[in-house]
Amino acid sequence: MSGIFTGSTNGHGAIGWRRDDLVDREVFERRLSRLETLIRDLRELAGRPDDAFLSDRGLQAQAERWTHLAVECCLELANHLIADRGWPTPDTYRDGFRTLQLQGVIDEDLAMSMAGWAGLRNLLVHLYLDVDHALLYEILGRDLHQLEAFAKAAQQELDRE
Repeated sequence: MSGIFTGSTNGHGAIGWRRDDLVDREVFERRLSRLETLIRDLRELAGRPDDAFLSDRGLQAQAERWTHLAVECCLELANHLIADRGWPTPDTYRDGFRTLQLQGVIDEDLAMSMAGWAGLRNLLVHLYLDVDHALLYEILGRDLHQLEAFAKAAQQELDRE
């Protein structure tokens, strides 16, 4: 069992423990790849004329599900990094992005943006009867670059090993 756990500081001087093999690089990279595919698919949906999107329940359902999955990928990537590095376990999805900010993985603006995406995920999952598709269309047309920035930061953090 030697070599399974290593002591490390968590960036605040406290010693944390992490498994050497906690993040399976292949699983991590599969999630990153899936996120990139979802972003590409969402960008295609966002590029359709707004009247076509707003009149097509099928496109709206695709946008809802693909957005949900894209944010789930981000949440899983964040949680993998946090667990692997031995950083404090977040209480909420939003807190996970704050943890990554405090550890220097992402900046404050991106942490706030990603917290907003986590809120959107919660709306899609729990308040699905109240989704404003015009607003979802606007978000997809305006903010997908934030998910791309997060994916890049997550990959860079993983590569720091």
